[in-house]
Amino acid sequence: MTSRLFYGWVIVVVAGVCYGFGMSPVFYSWSIFAPRMVGDLNVGRGDIGGVFGLFNVLYQLVGLLVGLAIVRIGLRTVMAAGFCTTALGLFMLSRAETATDAYLGFSVLGGIGIGFSTIVPAQTLGQNWFLRRRALVIGIIFAVGGLVGRLVAPADAWVLRHYDWRTGWLLIAGLSLCLALVAALFVRERPEVLGQHRDGVAPRKDEDPGRVILAAEADRWTAAQAIRTPQFVLMLVCGVAYAVPYNTVVAHLTLHLIDVGHAEAVAIGFVGTMALISIAGRLAGAVGDWVSPQRALALALAIEGLGAGLLLLAADLRLALLAVSLVGIGFGIAFVSIPVVFSHFFGRQAFAVTTGIRMSCTGVLGGLGPWLAGVAFDSTGSYAVPFLALLAVGAAGSLSAFVMRHPGAPPQPVPAAA
Repeated sequence: MTSRLFYGWVIVVVAGVCYGFGMSPVFYSWSIFAPRMVGDLNVGRGDIGGVFGLFNVLYQLVGLLVGLAIVRIGLRTVMAAGFCTTALGLFMLSRAETATDAYLGFSVLGGIGIGFSTIVPAQTLGQNWFLRRRALVIGIIFAVGGLVGRLVAPADAWVLRHYDWRTGWLLIAGLSLCLALVAALFVRERPEVLGQHRDGVAPRKDEDPGRVILAAEADRWTAAQAIRTPQFVLMLVCGVAYAVPYNTVVAHLTLHLIDVGHAEAVAIGFVGTMALISIAGRLAGAVGDWVSPQRALALALAIEGLGAGLLLLAADLRLALLAVSLVGIGFGIAFVSIPVVFSHFFGRQAFAVTTGIRMSCTGVLGGLGPWLAGVAFDSTGSYAVPFLALLAVGAAGSLSAFVMRHPGAPPQPVPAAA
């Protein structure tokens, strides 16, 4: 018997909560707590960027393992185990005394835990349960991350006023344990396990035949076939172009704004503002349901790179707001558009593994950005070179997205000779 309630909408809420409250407090709090941690742990900008950079490397580098684990043991188990690992890492970070402790707790355990519990699982749930509204649903799930990111800034500021950064990480560890329970109780893999269909309805006879054919063809791709296409290579470039600028800006934004003369409270506020504005970008990524999602991706990467370059002028409050707004909205659109393009090109069968491979390949470069920016600052006393490099990275990704075309049906196996 099928349920009258389409469980896909429950999945949207669960995926949004798990992604938003699982990723955003960990991701954004690093920048906010960083100025206090520099003094308490006696570390430089290189270590601050290095810890955050290695975190970004690992949560993406495990992407292939996450995809394979989802195929083997299912989303529910993978997510619950990931949240428990994150909680352990953040508990260790709350007791850190050296940079090594921070690397082990935040970068290694935190990065691996976030990788298994948030991005790949959230994307997979969205595209497993929806087709016609796929971009909108993924945008809504990721918009929760922006909303929670906006709440992180005032929450962390309150913690710093009344307690310290150690208490902040301990609270986030407790939150991760709660999310493990949510995932274990409510996550369901696909609509078929409940006797339902994607979008909550059986395929209609009046469905756009072109869309049906494309979806059917895409679902025939295997991961092994997809990774051999030029589209997959171009998507790797796009993955680097959306991840490197945003990760680098998040890691160093508070420090940079304080350097150019803004008060700490103002600098922390800009981190929240960037996360809030990214919500509009994530929802705007739903345009991929109506137009070519790779065109939306090309525009997004250009905007994000331009915003990173404009941070060189952030001493002016208005230009600082413009810069973080461009970074936030560009990142938001790109964040949604990349999984939509992957699903549009290669379908459901290959999605988890191809996404995992893409994140594993781009994770190293995505994580190197924050570390290299910190090293460059320690050497020159300026973020000029890193921010100009981020502008160039965004332009390269935009061009790659612009020239991509749909790969069509996967190649057919050659029949054996009689």
